[in-house]
Amino acid sequence: MNRFKYLSLALCAGAFVACSSESPSTPTDAGQADTGAATDTGNPTDTGTPTDAGTPTDAPRDAGADAGSGPRCGSLSLLNLNTAGMRSGTTTRYMGDTNAAYMAQVPTGRPTGRTPVLPPASNTTCTAMTGQIAMSYTTGAMPSSLRISTTNMGTPRNFDTVLWVTTRCATTLTAAACNDDDPDFAASSDRRVSSLVTTETLPANTTVFILLGGFYPPGTGTIDHGAFELTVVENVPVAMGGSCRVDGTADRCADGLDCVGADPGAAMGTCRPRGAVAGSRCRTSAPECDTGLTCNNGTTPICVNTAMPGGRCNAYTACPTGSTCLLNVLGAIEGTCVAAGSAAGATCRMAGSMGGQCDTGLVCSTTIDPTDQTPTCERVSEVGMPCGVGIGGALCPAGSTCVTVAGGAIGTCRANGTVARTSCRAMAPRCDGTLQCLRQGDGAPELCVNRAMSAGTCDDENYCPDMNTCYLTDLSNRVAGRCGAEGTAGGACGTGTTRCTAPAMCSATDVTQDGICQNVSMEGQPCVRPVSRCGDGFTCVLNAGSQTDGVCRRDGSVAGAECRATEPACDTGLNCGGTFLSGGVCQGAATAMCDPLNGTTRCPTGQVCVLTAFNRGACAAPTGMEMEPNNTPAAVMARAVTAPTTLRGALPFGDVDCVAVTVPANGRIVAQVSDGNGRCPAPFQGAIALDMYDTNGTTIRGAVTRTGPFGLGACATIDGGRANVHAFAGNLAAGTYYVCARGVRDTNTNTGAVPDYVLTVAPQAAN
Repeated sequence: MNRFKYLSLALCAGAFVACSSESPSTPTDAGQADTGAATDTGNPTDTGTPTDAGTPTDAPRDAGADAGSGPRCGSLSLLNLNTAGMRSGTTTRYMGDTNAAYMAQVPTGRPTGRTPVLPPASNTTCTAMTGQIAMSYTTGAMPSSLRISTTNMGTPRNFDTVLWVTTRCATTLTAAACNDDDPDFAASSDRRVSSLVTTETLPANTTVFILLGGFYPPGTGTIDHGAFELTVVENVPVAMGGSCRVDGTADRCADGLDCVGADPGAAMGTCRPRGAVAGSRCRTSAPECDTGLTCNNGTTPICVNTAMPGGRCNAYTACPTGSTCLLNVLGAIEGTCVAAGSAAGATCRMAGSMGGQCDTGLVCSTTIDPTDQTPTCERVSEVGMPCGVGIGGALCPAGSTCVTVAGGAIGTCRANGTVARTSCRAMAPRCDGTLQCLRQGDGAPELCVNRAMSAGTCDDENYCPDMNTCYLTDLSNRVAGRCGAEGTAGGACGTGTTRCTAPAMCSATDVTQDGICQNVSMEGQPCVRPVSRCGDGFTCVLNAGSQTDGVCRRDGSVAGAECRATEPACDTGLNCGGTFLSGGVCQGAATAMCDPLNGTTRCPTGQVCVLTAFNRGACAAPTGMEMEPNNTPAAVMARAVTAPTTLRGALPFGDVDCVAVTVPANGRIVAQVSDGNGRCPAPFQGAIALDMYDTNGTTIRGAVTRTGPFGLGACATIDGGRANVHAFAGNLAAGTYYVCARGVRDTNTNTGAVPDYVLTVAPQAAN
């Protein structure tokens, strides 16, 4: 299950959580072929100062209750890997299975109370597991960092393993490094469910306890118990001046040293003493940093340089007091220091300052919204005039709301209460006509919207009735769905003994879990999102031209079916669009026409699927390679393309790649980022977004984070011809616009480097 990112044994830092509770009318993924993908509203979320690329954080080791020196971990017997495993050089390998443990611990379902060992009581990063087995491992005569992994050929691709590693073991752990899904396994984007934990540098002869089990409840196509292959590798710490990996998953520095990249986006770095260089962690005693550096006192305090006014700023270089690090491109990790109050996006000056809080033409955001906790200077529009969200946008005056176009960040200021998606008026009538004043969930703003019918369409203008949930139907349309009544097919599972009305069955097998009621179809039977799903071992293969209706086909049997968990992954004539460990979709050979969205076809070697629409394409050789500098629209203004263009490229952490595209009057833009054959090359828990800028190169028109089912769900597609989804990219005035690809970094996603991707940008004439 897509849950957690790498954590060091330093113990229990933060985590990525792929699933969150959704409000009743926000379209929610029903979990068919695209689990855990968040709904994309098209509004940019990148704000503020560039974030630290992240040096792994050390924390005190577990000082919790000792389970004693006996051969048990809680109620579990301990297996000594030093004697049970096969040793080869620095690697110990153990082949086993959790079936016996599963049968012993889960005789009739799986109440949490039967779990032999529980995660730390105060920690939510380590999920409870089923079929737990406990192992011990003692390091050798030299300090070492342990790389513990189930990402091995002996672990089936569909076994969703979970690893906990701790220095002291008890029935309830006080602390544990944990991993559900291997963050270092980026062969495909959909189902990397084996696990990896890399520890901090441990002293010689240190014993650690390793708990292995399965994620429960298992996801679509995965299992939570079975055979596995575990490896434990002892890595010698890297000495000062040596090469290291910044993310800490390998080549970790010795104690007292930090891995510091040449810039905040670097994947590799050099081991440096703490406090010695910008990007290294601050020392815990004075002086915190060497001369010329200051400690930024962030969540992970690091030493930073101080930029000159107007200079470049990033995670290693802070702006001087009284200025703001202003980003002019979404996804950038570097910006420019601007004086407070001097530009849109800059921090407001103190009230009463000479010249006011903001320069002429700007207002402090608190004058529009007194509750704003991060006052910034913004442009203000007028009712009936353009407005926007994010970079280059303008606020609406008090008493009005910026109503954006479908999927976009631009819109028009509308008086409150007059049209759908405006704020409700304070006085009655709060909304005009048949509009109702509703909110999507606790803490959400009250908006004037329409009330949809059960089984009807729901989106940001039409909220579902009470006891209904809005579930996505077409996974390539992240802004609209279908209202499903609780307990009925297409609705959320109920909370009573009978969670769904027969013949529908709840997708969650544990009464404590959320889920959706769906009719279960078998081979050859129709499947319709989200009302029905295919049974275990079958895939809902979409009908030609449909993104909602399909037929259940046996895994591995036809193009579009999920690869089997065992070899051969696909029948003769088909190739698995993944690897043995990562899963994927079976693909047929394409010669001319290809499928750029669902990944059902694979073009000949050397060619890629060049899209003409979001779900249609033709095999052709790439036009060329991306050409730096291209990190901003300004950098590519002079080399605009006028015909469909397909470029191969790479996105190091924090990189942005832009393409300028000239569009005829009333034309549209179609763009997609992929691996070239309908799959997404983003690393696990990552996503690749596409942002579209207006002709001025600064105003964001729209930002799309996720599109589509299967592996492409973590990559973005824009099609201006779909007026209900991407209106911001259609019916354009003649001119040159800009499309930029970037790795997504927000509260739920922190995309690492993408070594190889394909970007297609196609200007199209008016329909």
